[in-house]
Amino acid sequence: MGDVHDMGGMPGFGAVEMKDDDQVFHEPWEGRTFGLMIATGAAGLRQGSIRPGIEAIDPDTYLGSSYFERWAMSVESGLVDAGTLTAADIDARVAAPGPAREHAEDTNAALASRLTRALVDRPRGPSGDDVPGRFTVGDTVTVTQVPPTGHHRCPAYVRGATGTVTRLPGGWPHASSDGPPEATYTVRFAMTDLWGDDAEPGWLHLDLWERYLA
Repeated sequence: MGDVHDMGGMPGFGAVEMKDDDQVFHEPWEGRTFGLMIATGAAGLRQGSIRPGIEAIDPDTYLGSSYFERWAMSVESGLVDAGTLTAADIDARVAAPGPAREHAEDTNAALASRLTRALVDRPRGPSGDDVPGRFTVGDTVTVTQVPPTGHHRCPAYVRGATGTVTRLPGGWPHASSDGPPEATYTVRFAMTDLWGDDAEPGWLHLDLWERYLA
């Protein structure tokens, strides 16, 4: 059985509610959370990516939280794991946040420059390592039925489905380890093969590690 976070495409949750507006953030704190995720990661203040932290949230809290609330929880846990803040530090700031202030004149110039370089100089194209793989573009592959463990990036709805390799992104260390790079593949699946004949027409492309494919 998949973890609670692995509910994409699963029945019982109803249709995805689409909003008419094109706003990315519907509350100011959501934008600040996004900014904190980028800033704390680029500055080395937070340990790990936010996905494992989100997946570690207990099921009741996860289902009762909004998208950016989960992000905020993961950023907080990453700051604690890195030793940047303690849980007590965070609780104290929540209890006594202090008066609002303007930030126009208190920017740390050195930190701002560091963050800008981290964003501007990030890799722009496929950057996976050149490692040997069992499959090539055009091959037909089937995702194994065995539920992955840990942080895996293999959604439950695709297990057992058959698709076609369309791209070779290169080798990347598996999501749950710091081991050597493993071949990854972009695999194209027909929507109807994933969700039945009443699914919308079209294709879904997923990047998957070789260990998930046969």
